[in-house]
Amino acid sequence: MSAGPSNLQPDVELRPATKIRHAAEIKFKEMGIEVGIPEMPPKIPVPPNGNVKLTSNLYAVRTSSQIPIYRYDLDITISQRNGKQLALTKKSDSDAVSIDRKLKTKIIFFKMVQTYPELFSGVHHCIYDLESTLFTLNDIMKDDPEAEPKTLVIEGLDGAKFQGTTSATVILKKCHDRFEVDLTNFSHLELNIESTDLSHKQFLELVTSQIPMMSDSFVTFPGGVSFSMNASTTELPEGKYLGHGVQKSVRYVENPQTRKPMAAIALDLKKTAFHAVLTGLDYLSQIVDDRPLHNGQKLPNSVFGSFGALKKMKGLRCCLQYGNRYREVVIHEISNKTAQEHYFDREGQQITVENYFYQMYNLRLKCPTAPLAGEKKPGQKALCYYPLELIRVLDNQRVTGELPQKVIRDVIKHAAVVPALRIRQIQDSCADLGLFGNDYLQNVDTVIDSRPIGVEGRQLKNPKMVFGKNTSVESRNGQWPNRGAMRPPFFIPSTIRKWSVLMISNLQNGFASETMHTFVSSFINECRARGMTLPAPSDPWALNAREELKPQMEGFFSECPGLGIEFVLVLQDDCFHEHKFLKFIERKYNVISQDVNMKTVQKCLQRAAATLENIVQKTNIKLGGLNYSIEMTNPAGTSNVFQPDTMYVGLAMSHSKPPKPDSTGREPPKPASVVGFAANVLPQNFAFVGDYYFQAADRDEKIDSIVPIMHRILDMWCQHHEGQMPKNILFFRNGASEGQYKSILKFEVPLIKHALEKFRNNCGVEQMTPETKFSLVVATKRHNVRIFKANIQAGRPNEQNLPPGIAVDRSIVHPMFAEFFVNSHTTLQGTGKTPRYTIMHNGADFKIGQLEHIVFGLAHGHQIVNLCTSLPTPSYIAGDYADRGMVVLHEFLKTTRAEADQYDTFNEQLTYAALQPESRFHYCRVNA
Repeated sequence: MSAGPSNLQPDVELRPATKIRHAAEIKFKEMGIEVGIPEMPPKIPVPPNGNVKLTSNLYAVRTSSQIPIYRYDLDITISQRNGKQLALTKKSDSDAVSIDRKLKTKIIFFKMVQTYPELFSGVHHCIYDLESTLFTLNDIMKDDPEAEPKTLVIEGLDGAKFQGTTSATVILKKCHDRFEVDLTNFSHLELNIESTDLSHKQFLELVTSQIPMMSDSFVTFPGGVSFSMNASTTELPEGKYLGHGVQKSVRYVENPQTRKPMAAIALDLKKTAFHAVLTGLDYLSQIVDDRPLHNGQKLPNSVFGSFGALKKMKGLRCCLQYGNRYREVVIHEISNKTAQEHYFDREGQQITVENYFYQMYNLRLKCPTAPLAGEKKPGQKALCYYPLELIRVLDNQRVTGELPQKVIRDVIKHAAVVPALRIRQIQDSCADLGLFGNDYLQNVDTVIDSRPIGVEGRQLKNPKMVFGKNTSVESRNGQWPNRGAMRPPFFIPSTIRKWSVLMISNLQNGFASETMHTFVSSFINECRARGMTLPAPSDPWALNAREELKPQMEGFFSECPGLGIEFVLVLQDDCFHEHKFLKFIERKYNVISQDVNMKTVQKCLQRAAATLENIVQKTNIKLGGLNYSIEMTNPAGTSNVFQPDTMYVGLAMSHSKPPKPDSTGREPPKPASVVGFAANVLPQNFAFVGDYYFQAADRDEKIDSIVPIMHRILDMWCQHHEGQMPKNILFFRNGASEGQYKSILKFEVPLIKHALEKFRNNCGVEQMTPETKFSLVVATKRHNVRIFKANIQAGRPNEQNLPPGIAVDRSIVHPMFAEFFVNSHTTLQGTGKTPRYTIMHNGADFKIGQLEHIVFGLAHGHQIVNLCTSLPTPSYIAGDYADRGMVVLHEFLKTTRAEADQYDTFNEQLTYAALQPESRFHYCRVNA
């Protein structure tokens, strides 16, 4: 990583999120619904303390006395060569631009403190975020009752680093809204989160980040993320490398002794993929086969265009350097024209790019047949093109969007750190960041404990899995054996009347046929052994791998409905990547499919019984069966944890990966976001099915989707429960941050209430219960709190990590909100992350201990493999449905070229709800 400043172009600001809230308020007014009060439910008494000794990565923050702290807004500008002002404190989406600006503001800040000692008592009395927020320990404007903005001129800057200028202008404005911070006062923590004062937390975040932010030995990013310049990096495929850093955050927790609020620092390791610093040509060679270039030939057309490999280079910020010129550019496209082919006008004459660089700079290109990088300059329609060998990717650019599978595999491997090593590295990182003592903390009379917060957890009771013939198997350590000759039949075996096999493979002639028939025979035998009813497949078909696959696949699936084929088993070589298209035509032609990789097929043929059993367990679920039910009683054994009149609902989001920005930083329109949902609406309490709903892009708020989703799941429930609505509903909402809590309480909770009332009024069946009550819990793994065994012995990852069924509901939880952690899964690699559960609404009056057992019990319901999942089954399946909806949408956009914001059209044409009422998709978990 590099930390030297450069001359980068300004970027655009983000759109205010208030537009979304205003639109929601208008919609509520039109619907006649009152906006909810953003008030969290009060704390719920927790069960008696457990006896499982644990520790964490949280370090208590202790402030001895009140030190006055003042907050100011800061604007820093410099003059550019063209006379325009560049605002260095302006935020940017570009990592390279943001880091460059912060390097400049850091230089100016140090110069400012040195130039105006009468205002600033010294660097360690100022806490600065390198953007627009400055805290000081003395009131800079104490002599100015009106607190007018101060304008400071900073001279003596290095013109080479500041685009030719040697001075900067700093404007200081005092924050009139709660500008003083008291670190000993926690009264700002309230259940009503309408106007939570974040100054206390923001100051602690900043003061504990000053060492890395003010040092040239670190590169820092928003969210408390920092990477040491001295730390090693790991090379990744496709022109990437893995940075090994840390993420620090401030959390409010319970004081273990007094149960009162206190602040704590959470610090965890952070592994992030970056773009490697390479020439454009070297970067290209990492992602495509560049051998034609070495032979003086062009690259094939297949690597270009919207879906070619070279689209991965779009949006990269690079430096263009030749002769005495140095400039930053953003790659807008990679052209299929070469430096020998592309002409442009120069003084009235047409000249190739190759000849231009030779005539102007005496540069003979080493690879003139390589494609060109196109830059889109602001205000110009035509692109400017440059040879890839003359541009270099700038450092410190994190990889955004979806990583290639081979990169993901390497990231997972290198990011896996077992708990014992992770604890040591966290402790060392705390020291590197100066958390256990520095001048900034000393000046505000604050210390951070050098030992992490300890906590006691409880081991929850294990459930039992009930298979066919009333065979019970108890869960032990998050898994339950049911294999071998004595394996029980499924709880509800599925029946399929007609099905077929589709093979997509490079295997030749007889060997392909033999492989297919041998596997299919084993597959049928296993299905029947577990109680499923299915005949021999109808007309298995192998595609011609030498011809285009998609038309062949679509032709096959289009004929299936007319032939009565309900299910297609697809066997596909690893070299083909047709899974997404397969799921699109599955939905299009209303034919359930299961995609099995040929490597998995070969594994099954080598007598891997467990693999074949997992495939068949998946098939049974896809076709509407249920592999097992779940029995679980409370700790006293006096009542069942799961009640038949309670609906469990998962809600999850999937957003399109960010499109590559152009040279101005503007992004093209994004496809819709997808809300996935799943619920136990069928007669059996643990049979979860779901669907997805499309809404405005990047909207995590489910304002548009709540009412139609509620109508769908209530309608399906009533169809299978004699018209009766559920007595209680428990929602698990995936992944919301604390910043989204207000929106959930103001909009989503009232919409759920509205949908319940509306459905009850229109259902036409007399209800046995006067009201359906509901609770809403946010389930998230998007936090950086880690929980460890107190005394970890060396061993395998599953031995070092927490066992399944550990619940924590004190000390490291929020001091005001009802919150708990449940570790429900076995971690086989690295260090597990225990999900956090926050109760947003508790109309159904669930107790903490009750919810902990529900969460753990539902984590056993995934049905595919005999292991617990990290999240409850409805949450997990909802996430799968959200991902499936995004796959279907993207394939639809590819094939139709439709506009990306036609949300009503998507919901009318692409959801499972739009299928005929008799479709199996309504009562089968087709995305299993």
